[in-house]
Amino acid sequence: MSTMSDADTIVIGAGLVGAACALRLAQAGREVLLVDPNAPGLGASFGNAGHIATEQLVPLANPEVIRASWRYLLAAESPLRLRLPYLLPILPWLARFVWAARPAGLARGVAALMALQRSALTDLQELLVQAELAHLLHVDGYLRVWESSAGAESAKKQAAQMQAHGVRSDALSAAAVRAEAPGLNAEVAGAICYPDTGHVSDPHALCVGLVQAVQRLQGRYTKGQVVDLFQDRRGPVRLTLADGRVLHGRQVLVSAGAWSRPLVRSLGYRVPLDTERGYHITVPWPGAGEHALAAMQLRRPVASTERSVILTPMSVGLRMTGTLEFGGLDLPPDPTRYALLRRQLQALLPGTDTSAASQWMGFRPSLPDHLPVLGAAPRHRGVFFAFDHQHLGLTLCGVTARLISDLMLERPATVDLAPYHVGRFKAW
Repeated sequence: MSTMSDADTIVIGAGLVGAACALRLAQAGREVLLVDPNAPGLGASFGNAGHIATEQLVPLANPEVIRASWRYLLAAESPLRLRLPYLLPILPWLARFVWAARPAGLARGVAALMALQRSALTDLQELLVQAELAHLLHVDGYLRVWESSAGAESAKKQAAQMQAHGVRSDALSAAAVRAEAPGLNAEVAGAICYPDTGHVSDPHALCVGLVQAVQRLQGRYTKGQVVDLFQDRRGPVRLTLADGRVLHGRQVLVSAGAWSRPLVRSLGYRVPLDTERGYHITVPWPGAGEHALAAMQLRRPVASTERSVILTPMSVGLRMTGTLEFGGLDLPPDPTRYALLRRQLQALLPGTDTSAASQWMGFRPSLPDHLPVLGAAPRHRGVFFAFDHQHLGLTLCGVTARLISDLMLERPATVDLAPYHVGRFKAW
C-alpha cells in the first residue's frame, strides 16, 4: 500500500461546494488538497440549471409538495418520478420526508434556509470576483411563466408567500413577457419576475475555475475515490482510497455530494441520505443570423409553472432542466425523461430543433428535511461536513464556503450551524 505525503487540509469532493470551500481555505493560507473520483465539476455541478435561486426559502419538505406528489410519483412522464424497483429502499426516506413537512418542522426549515440565503448572493459574488470568474455570473432575475388560470393562481400564491419573507417580485403581463421573449408559445399568459435572482452562463466552467483558483494559491488536486475515513485518538485523519493510496490530513472536509453517506458512516454517523436523479438537455445555439436563434434566445432563465421545468441561456446553449426521479445510484438513466424534456422545450419554444441536444443525468444528494449538513463532526476532531445542498449547491456554495472556512479556521460564527448538524436525525 502506497502512501502520499500528508496535507494540512483535505477536501473530499471537487464540485461547486467543495471547490468553493477549498478556495476560501487556500486564501487563508492553508495547504489544501482536493480529492475527487472525477475531473472537477463533472458530478451534479456539471448538470446544474445555472439558476441562482435566492428566492427559494421553503424546503421541498412541505405539505403542498406532499399533496401534489402522490398524484404523479409513479407516472412515467411526471416531473417527479419514483422508479418502481426503488420503492422499497426509499420508503424510510419518504416517511422522514413527510415527518419533516409537519408545521413545526417546516417552520424550522424555512428559518434555516433564510439564514443561509440572507447573504448567499453577496457571498457568491465576492467569491467569484476573487477567483476571476465574475464574468460568468448575471444578476438579472428570472421569469416564472404560466399558461393557464390554475398556473397563474399557483405562481401568484408562491410569490405572495415569498414576499412575506422579504423576497421581491413583480407581475408581468403577457405582452411584457412576449416583448422580452417573443419565441415563447402563444399560450403564455403572464409571469412573475424575481429580479434579485441570477444565473451563471456555464456551471462547469465556474467549478473548474474555482479549482484553478485553488491551484494558483498552491493548492493541489488529485483524482481518487475515498472509501474510508479513520481517526485514532483524535490524531490525523486517515483517508483510504479505492486504489490503495492513503492520505493523512490534520483537517478533513467531507463534501462528496451523493457519495457522502458511506464516508460519514465510516466514522459512525448515520444520515438518511438518498439520491435525486436529475436530467437535463442542452440545445446548442444555431449559427448567427438564423431565424431559430431569435426564437430560442432568452435574456434570462424562464421557468414554467405547469411544466415544472426551467430554461436557462448559457454559453454552451439553451439548457432545460426540471425532471427528476428517485432511483438510487445504480439504475440506468430512463430515456423517456430526455424525450419528455425535448417535448417540453419544443412546447415552450415552438420550432426549436432539439435533434443536436446533448443529454445528461446526474445524482443530487437528498435528505428528508432538504437542508444541508454543515458543521464539525461531534466525535472526531478535525473532521467537518458540507454536503447535501440538494437543488441549491450553486446558490449556497459561496455562503457555505464562508461559514465552513470560518469554522475550520476558528473564526467567530456569523450563522448558528445547529439546524444543519449531522446528528439532527437521531430523534427520527
